[in-house]
Amino acid sequence: MNYRLKNAFFAFLTAGALFSGAAYGRAPVTNISGDQNPIDGALVMMQPVTVGKGNLIGGFLGKTLNIPKQVKIDDVGYLVFALAADAIQVNPADPKGYHEKSVKPYLTDSKEMTDSLKLRRTARQIRFQALKDAISKAEGLNDEQKKRVLEFLSQSVGSPMVVMSKSPLPSFMPSPGPCMIPLGAEMVADKTGKRLGIETSMICVLDIESEGKKLFSVDDALKNDTLDLVVAHENAHAIMFDMYGKLFQKIQRTSSNGHDAPIITDVGLAYVEGWAEAFEAVYGPANPKLAEKDRTKYNISEFLYARQDPIRRDRYVWASNVGKKTGVLKNGLQLMSTEGVIAGHIYDILTSRAINAPYEKCIQTMLTAPMNFMEFVQNYVKLFPEDKKVIYRIMLENSHYVTMHENAAESYKNYYEFKVAYTQKKISKEDFTKAKTQYKAYTEGLFAEAMKNDNIFANVGPQMWFAGKINLTQMKKEASAAKKYLATAFGKKDEFYEFRLDLNTATVEMFRMIGFAEADAAKLAKARDEKGFFKGNPVSIIKEIIGDERFAKYNAVLNLTPYDHTKADAIAQYKEQSLALWPEDIAKLAR
Repeated sequence: MNYRLKNAFFAFLTAGALFSGAAYGRAPVTNISGDQNPIDGALVMMQPVTVGKGNLIGGFLGKTLNIPKQVKIDDVGYLVFALAADAIQVNPADPKGYHEKSVKPYLTDSKEMTDSLKLRRTARQIRFQALKDAISKAEGLNDEQKKRVLEFLSQSVGSPMVVMSKSPLPSFMPSPGPCMIPLGAEMVADKTGKRLGIETSMICVLDIESEGKKLFSVDDALKNDTLDLVVAHENAHAIMFDMYGKLFQKIQRTSSNGHDAPIITDVGLAYVEGWAEAFEAVYGPANPKLAEKDRTKYNISEFLYARQDPIRRDRYVWASNVGKKTGVLKNGLQLMSTEGVIAGHIYDILTSRAINAPYEKCIQTMLTAPMNFMEFVQNYVKLFPEDKKVIYRIMLENSHYVTMHENAAESYKNYYEFKVAYTQKKISKEDFTKAKTQYKAYTEGLFAEAMKNDNIFANVGPQMWFAGKINLTQMKKEASAAKKYLATAFGKKDEFYEFRLDLNTATVEMFRMIGFAEADAAKLAKARDEKGFFKGNPVSIIKEIIGDERFAKYNAVLNLTPYDHTKADAIAQYKEQSLALWPEDIAKLAR
């Protein structure tokens, strides 16, 4: 067994201290699994068991407030891979209810969902086979514990996906909508309470409402045949969580920007969401209604339509995803912090004809616990050096070599301008061909260097986070409904808006959103572009660039301070963590 897989497994034991190109010209790929075996019974509809069951008054309150019954799981296999020993009890959903009568048959009949469920089974089989040897040699477990861990892993391969028909959160918390919650579930029989099985995560298929407005409708998604894309997205999150176990919460998600395909956030969130969005791009073309002209007619969520084609065509590398294209690209760290960019890379890997069993190799790479996509690529090529050329080609061609070299963005911009000029018949074919040949020679030189030196991320700047807290009561503009909703979801009063931005990825618009004047925001962005990326104390750099007087004015409101993301506490509140894993950003839906 590869040493990286062993190290990842031993990290499972210590974390938590439990034991002491898309290719054009051919039909798009709409399925990935090569598993030919049937997938019957691969998902079950469940609902939470509420507290006080069997007690008239307690049961009434528990049911009214939807307070789930929590239990401690002592199964050693579960404890190795779950975020915590806590789980909630769930039992089969109402057989006459909407989810059992409508949602389950739809998902069961979906070819795309069938493929997704087979991928889940394949991933768990790979996990079992890859960790089997490490478990047998683990010094932290006795023989009986090793046996039980292996039994848990083996049984989990064929266990069904737990789909919640009701929220597993109390009714005084907002519905999590469609999401993967890394919260354990003990499945029990309705009448006897006998354990039917245990799972380390669950998938909610629920509506999202805010202030009386339905932001996401399960029924609409079912009728317009996009619900399988949503659930496949969440299943992808669950697959990743299966491979990481406790280490899933170590993936740092520092940004306060929300998330969506074009939004620049951070390298951790971009990796997590990019992986899931890649599957939307795979399965999307199979939906006959997924066309712009039909989107409003069939109530197809805008996020489902808008981000698929740009992912398949690697369009999120542009500095701006709206308006006229100018040939200006995101910088290296911005690219690695944009989930749509990561989704495009993963999509091209998953659908590559030049890679044998790409999905299975991705899963094996995840078992090495990379914390972002850069580490994922580095670990992948170490595990599978035979694919290095293809992986590097996908990475560098898609990003136009910006992640690798400081001159790549300008070189691409020049080439792009020649291309546009030729298209507009402003230059001759000969002039364009010359520019194209020169650019190709330049990139091929970089590619040869990358194959030799493995320096494909040499131009990705360091993370330079700074934090601030705005007193909303002092602002003239009232906080948006979306921010109020999020504040309520996390149990906070909407008096302060706390933010975290990275000086090496923040855009002019991001600076403006926290109160910087256009000229100062532009000055900061320009200074960074001229340097390539900043190094040092982010707050000191801001002060140096805009001047002491203007900095003091901003800082009186923003309370800026450097934020060391490397020392930030790992997210332990998995209920809160799950709220950040919606398939779409709540702020975008509220617009």
